[in-house]
Amino acid sequence: MRLKNHIRLFFLSVIAVISATTVMAQVSPAKIFIDAPQSRFPFLSKMKRMDMVDYFNGGVSRASDNLLGGKSRVLKLTPDQIMVELVEGGVSTTSLTPVAYGKNDSLIIVVSNVATPAPDGMISFYRPDWKAVDTKRFFVEPTFDDWLQKNVDRSLRNELRDLVPFVMAEYSFDPDTKTLTLKQTADQYLPKADYDKAKNHLVGELKYRWNGKKMVKVK
Repeated sequence: MRLKNHIRLFFLSVIAVISATTVMAQVSPAKIFIDAPQSRFPFLSKMKRMDMVDYFNGGVSRASDNLLGGKSRVLKLTPDQIMVELVEGGVSTTSLTPVAYGKNDSLIIVVSNVATPAPDGMISFYRPDWKAVDTKRFFVEPTFDDWLQKNVDRSLRNELRDLVPFVMAEYSFDPDTKTLTLKQTADQYLPKADYDKAKNHLVGELKYRWNGKKMVKVK
């Protein structure tokens, strides 16, 4: 009887894992985008979002009108991710990627970039029903020191801090490697003289990998 119970529990656990994986596989990025609450994409109605997906799937380059008076379009759509240009010209882009979370749950990773005028990004996390969760549980934003080369001493650090009061970065998430890349864009918003002094002491990009529970910095 004990052996029978062990075997039963084993098969139940296998079924649970398979079921969780199947649920994740059925979460279409296109459906996530279309079914998002209006508050998440306030200037794109659900019908417009459906049109954008249909245009992309049909190989039509046509963009959709948004409520800001501009154009929006799908830039990329795979079984793992959708990337949308919310405001044309690269002014605002967003990618949505469903990922497995824990043993049998999932999250939506939302990566957004806004040209200010240099690209500046952010990452946020949502439950499958689009309920927001605390980003700090899953990702710790880099500090100024994270962007410095390792050989920078305190005196030079203070000088660089004056030259680079803040670090903006373009965010991107690769669904294949589950890697988040932050590429600093200081050359696009700092005065050239300041950037020339600082560039050799700044890290070009930072990488983090999703381990199923949180983003872990790649050393």
